Amino acid sequence: MTAEIVKLEGEQLTPEELQELPFLKGVSARVLDLNRGAVVRRRFKPGETICREGENGATAFYILEGTVRVSLFSPIAHVTTHGGSTGFLSRLSSVLTRRREDKREEESTQQFIPMDGPVDLAYDNPVAELGPGALFGEMTCMSLYPRSATVHAKTDCTMLEMLSNVLEIMQRNKAFRAQIEQDYRQRALDSHLRGVRVLASLSDEFINHLRARVELLRFEPGQVICKQGDPADSFYLVRIGFVKVSEQHPGGELVVAYLSRGHYFGEIGLLGGGARVVTCTALDHVEVVRITAEDFGQMLEQFPAIRRQLEGVAEERQRQNRERLSEVRGKSLDEYLHQGLMEAQNLLVLDLTKCTRCDECVRACADSHDGITRLVRDGLRFENYLVATSCRQCRDPLCMVGCPVGAIRRRDSLEIIIEDWCIGCGLCAKNCPYGNINLHEFATGEKVPGESAHHKAAPKKKATTCDLCRNQAEPSCVYACPHDAAHRVDPHTYFSGVMADPGSGKRNG
Repeated sequence: MTAEIVKLEGEQLTPEELQELPFLKGVSARVLDLNRGAVVRRRFKPGETICREGENGATAFYILEGTVRVSLFSPIAHVTTHGGSTGFLSRLSSVLTRRREDKREEESTQQFIPMDGPVDLAYDNPVAELGPGALFGEMTCMSLYPRSATVHAKTDCTMLEMLSNVLEIMQRNKAFRAQIEQDYRQRALDSHLRGVRVLASLSDEFINHLRARVELLRFEPGQVICKQGDPADSFYLVRIGFVKVSEQHPGGELVVAYLSRGHYFGEIGLLGGGARVVTCTALDHVEVVRITAEDFGQMLEQFPAIRRQLEGVAEERQRQNRERLSEVRGKSLDEYLHQGLMEAQNLLVLDLTKCTRCDECVRACADSHDGITRLVRDGLRFENYLVATSCRQCRDPLCMVGCPVGAIRRRDSLEIIIEDWCIGCGLCAKNCPYGNINLHEFATGEKVPGESAHHKAAPKKKATTCDLCRNQAEPSCVYACPHDAAHRVDPHTYFSGVMADPGSGKRNG
């Protein structure tokens, strides 16, 4: 049975017309004919919308003529809870607050917001322009992630819209790959390096030195980038996609982290002058920037402050990994991972010998967040304890995988933090295996360019998760429990007796 070919709406090109495009030269007419309808030519007038941030999609765009404007229309603001200072939970409300009005501890100093395209957007002015030869929407096309930005035609534009099968043909073309790499070196390398906090102090001179030396490497889903035990010969920056970092132990695979654009790996082996200590695997379609060991060594020699920062981060990563391993030694690692407790750093547990199912904890949480509760009184059960559905502050949160703008991260302490440039696409909520992220809707009154003046502005959504009620003396759910049944706990301490004997815990739906 032959699979049906999905066709796009637009002006179809003949195989002969496609063969005239530089990046499809050499592709047989038969192959192009089989993919007829998977690439179309589209034309846009000034002000027309090409795609919107947060929307689902499956295509990439390649600009043939004209200029487009890439921007964010989601408010650059985070969700905060106001009021209730005297303990009246019903008076609390959630609002959008800009960073300068409510600076949070360990606030990100990120200067650029990552985009699914050849440029990043400046945090203070999230607007950029792309012209002929630019490709955008690559991760949406290849991995079906939501659109990362809103794109409008600034001038009359002609572009190709394509599905993944045509994009893959383009990416195998050496001339096209060379063009993409050259564009990256000239337009994005500077902002990419400076967007990594520990590399922000690199000089213009050294970045120019790297322009001619860095290498862009692509990896397919599941492909190993570097393997534990292999010689350390490179330092990597993630440019596109998500990388899984794991360690192999006799009890099974231990996932250490998930890395996305703006993150790096490979420094521990290079700093130690030895072998790789972890395995890094492409979780989806991944592109990394490879910096050789020689250039990495020069960077550390010229910039001692960067060396100190990298050594500090490496030491902290290794310390956390040792702690994680010690917590699961003597247990079945597979079972421990399956139960999900190893990932948790902070759990809301209900002592069922005291709990009367009154739901005061749920109501208190809802009252604290405009009627949108961030916990559900259901979940795993261990002996007489219920692990409620509320953010676990996971060590390696799956919710971070796929965020098209890198707006969700973990603080150095416990809290999972959603940055103020969240576009409300909802992918983190979908990815959380415990149902602990919600979308909170806010009216902003902001109009989107290109819409009718009479068109009512659509509400904007922001992802929210439990913030441990950081502005209050204790979490609202714990405060409101009339029977002292609700507690926020460190699971490794609280359940030490149960976890010492994996067979003693009962796991229910």
